[in-house]
Amino acid sequence: MAHLLLILLSALLMSLSFHPIGLHFFAWFGLIPVFFVIYEAKLIKSFFTGILFGFFFSLFSLFWIVFLQIETNIKILMLFGMVLMFLYIGLYYGAGFLLGRLCGFWSLPFILTGFEYLKGLGELGFPWLSFGYSQARYPIVIQQASIYGVYGISFWLVLINVLFFYFLRGKNFKNFVLFLSIFFLPVIFGFYRLGNIKSSQEIFTIGIVQPNIDPNLKFTPEMRYETFNRLIKLSEECHKASQDKPLDLIIWPETATPIFLKIPGEYQNKVLQLSDRLNVPIFTGTPIYDRNKHEIYNGAVLIEPEKGITQEYKKLHLVPFGEHIPFDRYIPLFRKIEFGEGDYSPGTEYTVFTTKQIKFSCLICFESIFPEISRKFVRLGAKMLVNITNDGWFGKISGPQQHNDMAILRTVENGVPLSRCSNTGISMVVDQYGRVIIETGLFEENIIVSTINLYKTKTMYNLLGDLLPIIALIAIPVIIFLKLYSF
Repeated sequence: MAHLLLILLSALLMSLSFHPIGLHFFAWFGLIPVFFVIYEAKLIKSFFTGILFGFFFSLFSLFWIVFLQIETNIKILMLFGMVLMFLYIGLYYGAGFLLGRLCGFWSLPFILTGFEYLKGLGELGFPWLSFGYSQARYPIVIQQASIYGVYGISFWLVLINVLFFYFLRGKNFKNFVLFLSIFFLPVIFGFYRLGNIKSSQEIFTIGIVQPNIDPNLKFTPEMRYETFNRLIKLSEECHKASQDKPLDLIIWPETATPIFLKIPGEYQNKVLQLSDRLNVPIFTGTPIYDRNKHEIYNGAVLIEPEKGITQEYKKLHLVPFGEHIPFDRYIPLFRKIEFGEGDYSPGTEYTVFTTKQIKFSCLICFESIFPEISRKFVRLGAKMLVNITNDGWFGKISGPQQHNDMAILRTVENGVPLSRCSNTGISMVVDQYGRVIIETGLFEENIIVSTINLYKTKTMYNLLGDLLPIIALIAIPVIIFLKLYSF
């Protein structure tokens, strides 16, 4: 029973570091209780301890999934899938703790970081609870992501947990000094980086529209007229609020237009006329239909004054079981499975939108949680990232905040600002250093008008990518070999 309580305590501490209640520092020591359980446990017990930790860590962090606003019959299937997902996440920690018990706790930063990276790869990739994301609201701490990305922060967190554990267990002063050194080095770097920001001559002004449309009603014919009226009204408010500095871009959220906006008609004309009247480019999420392939994409388009729709983007990484069935393009049988999911096709092009004022790229919905996508966009020339999303399905608990916070890391990693436009919130503007300039609340009709300074910032992460977690993965078999060889 004592061991179960320690496992639950670690799961609770780590999950609280991900919730919007200001306890993100719990991740600095949250793994220590479970470390006491596995330190002297047998290998098989370490494995099951990891599964239990991962399951409850996921449950305590992602319990809000239960409250997703979806149909009842689909929710029953979703609850079953949620339990399987929590067990799946638990397997990573089970394998990680088993190897850590076998090879020694000093191997855990490599093992858990490498496994986090693996968990985020492929069509089933889900890096949602990567430890590094818990620190998104600490600008001083996350500056280290400019060197080695979010997975490097995960490595650091596991390492300081291990160091603190060894100090508590042995009361060795050297371990305590080492803990303080490893803890404060990134903090000192953060102070240094934020204290040496160069002035910028490039200024860009944006308007963000948060229409707060019920996602369950948005695609009904009755709501279509109201949706467009609200988008137009709020865009005009953005224009009025920016008289001191004319807007360079107005942003609408994911699938803001509940029609195929590229198809000519009444509603396309409304948006084109609005852009002409305000003399401002409008960037909006919209479904895109390809007549030749007979495929539908979750996409975004840029409308420019007097030019109309000039560029488009089709979402690259679709939400598994939400927008498509994973691997359905390779296994025809999967196309017959029906869970009430969308039937979207993935895009293939990394689009960099270009206006007279700026080059930017779009992250649709949870594309913002995959570091490699943002890195590719910036390497192709994007000077700003735009994240459009519709988090209305997530409810009011912690899901929207967790999703929102993960996008913050993309700015530090790549040295570019990010503008986030969410249908029901949270919308925000973040500078190149992960500092939130302004943000909105949840489930409110609102706008943001903000001026962004486009600092010329290069980062080591954007140059090298996820080198650290790849090294961690390579190190795992080497560590295992050395441990077994020593016997």
